[in-house]
Amino acid sequence: MAHYPDILLHIDGAWRPARSGKTIPVIDPANEETIGQVAWAEVEDLNEALAAAEKGFKTWRATSAFDRAQVMRSAAALLRERAGDIAFLMTREQGKPLGQSKGEILGAADIIEWFAEEGKRAYGQIIPPRAPDVTQMTVKL
Repeated sequence: MAHYPDILLHIDGAWRPARSGKTIPVIDPANEETIGQVAWAEVEDLNEALAAAEKGFKTWRATSAFDRAQVMRSAAALLRERAGDIAFLMTREQGKPLGQSKGEILGAADIIEWFAEEGKRAYGQIIPPRAPDVTQMTVKL
């Protein structure tokens, strides 16, 4: 990948520019060249993102732990598959060594996969009651 893409906002399943049209330049610290632009989110964009996140959370919450784990494992696999391209972009925008960028991406994939499996083990607990005729428990959904 030789081109740094302009970065749009991802809100409610769609990539789009900021409502204001404003952007922030991405500067390559190695040569101070402007290599791309990032959409500059303002309050209106953030409110839309918040509403979309609330809507998405309702869907995610209703998704079984096993299905959520599959989605997360797929995300981890995509990170690993695209690690070379993503590492190139990280190095361009941050100036870090390519190997360090790739290591961070692969580490992120490992963490996502770990949490995918942990989500299937969110059992809850029995809490000691205040009275003998009371049962208190938590269930993680």
